[in-house]
Amino acid sequence: MRRALASGICAAALVAAAPAAGSIAATTTVGGANDTPVVLGPTTGTPVTVTTDPVGLSIEYQVLAADLGSGPCPPPALVSTIAGLGTPTIRIGGDSEDETAPAGTPQFAGVSDLPASFWSQLACLDSQTHEPIVVGLNLASQVPAWAATMAAQARSAIAANLLSFEIGNEADIDGPSVAWWNATAEAKTLMPFSTYLDDAEAVLAQLGPGTVVEGPDFATARWLSEIPQIAAALSLHAIDAHYYPLNACTEAKQATVQALLRPSISQIGGAVQATLALAGSVHLPLIISESNSVACHGKPGVSDSAATAVWGLRLVINAVRAGIQSIRFHSSGSSYDPFIVTNGVVTVRPLYDGLETAVQLLPVGSSVTTLRTPSTLMGVVVTSPDGAKTYIVTSYAGWPLTVTLPAPDRVGVLTVEAHAPVIEPEQHAKPTGGAVTITLAPNTVVAITPSP
Repeated sequence: MRRALASGICAAALVAAAPAAGSIAATTTVGGANDTPVVLGPTTGTPVTVTTDPVGLSIEYQVLAADLGSGPCPPPALVSTIAGLGTPTIRIGGDSEDETAPAGTPQFAGVSDLPASFWSQLACLDSQTHEPIVVGLNLASQVPAWAATMAAQARSAIAANLLSFEIGNEADIDGPSVAWWNATAEAKTLMPFSTYLDDAEAVLAQLGPGTVVEGPDFATARWLSEIPQIAAALSLHAIDAHYYPLNACTEAKQATVQALLRPSISQIGGAVQATLALAGSVHLPLIISESNSVACHGKPGVSDSAATAVWGLRLVINAVRAGIQSIRFHSSGSSYDPFIVTNGVVTVRPLYDGLETAVQLLPVGSSVTTLRTPSTLMGVVVTSPDGAKTYIVTSYAGWPLTVTLPAPDRVGVLTVEAHAPVIEPEQHAKPTGGAVTITLAPNTVVAITPSP
């Protein structure tokens, strides 16, 4: 990890304002004048336990193949960059999974073969990082036998306990998005649901009993009501969905840095919330298997801006609060990729900094409890397995906000901000009268922990 964070502070009631236990008091500052302190608490809702790394990666086949390089093992910089996110699940897929065939496949409309070295290089990567791998299988080409070949190659490279599969990418918009094969030609019209389910079951039959499969990996609410049927037919182990809050295809002018920092853009969208409810109805976890700031390969100047660090960290916190198991950030060789690899050298973008911070602040085994706050703030208390507590507060206001926290000793303050430098050097604050006062600049995320 490039930054070490302390573990947490002891929670207590704020003595000066005497709110309920677990509360925080805040003072809103406008034009240099302080308003009446507002109590941001107590905590509300049921604590959510972080059961797996909350951040994952979703990487297109051709992007990952290029990142792995030309040697037998991937560049060391790629290994360390992935390790900076803990042990993130890597989903290999996106549009490319329905445009990919096994190495050596004869020419087929709409697809390209995998490089012959892909699986051996992936095996070397996984031997060093031990991250779970989700292999996306081609559904649109309607050649189920390819799944058997891909699965066998994946199983030769990845340990069984780290390997799972998904069948098709965004089949609910296949046609206009990615052409599908209708037995005679490539079709550009929307795939019927019956065709999707028949084809998915045919692919599943190639994988053998006991295969771990997640899905349905939809992009819209078109087949939302069919999810329980799909879960049963495909014996799914997890439900997954895609989420992009902004769209460069249809609303490019509205996809701005200012829009990215709006509260609603880092909250969980309605279709995902509905999918979460359906996942609960069939007793399966929900994963956001593909996400990023702006759909359609991002928007330069927005998707690679410093604001993505704040947006990404907010989104991960909100996903965990909602009970979503993890969220995987997509790389497609575009402006929104968290990092890029060029000749073995990795360049991380601001989004990566936000995600790395999220992993450090939300460790596996911790519990996350929401704080009751006004609309200008969102806050959580993260409780580690040993009982230590960290407060994470984000400001949506266009003016400075001041929060006061109980603290018997000095605390460390980590700030993630929407401009360079994205991560401020850790500051320290000394308590006065058993509490510390921290000022949040506009559009920042602040984590307050005990100083070492």
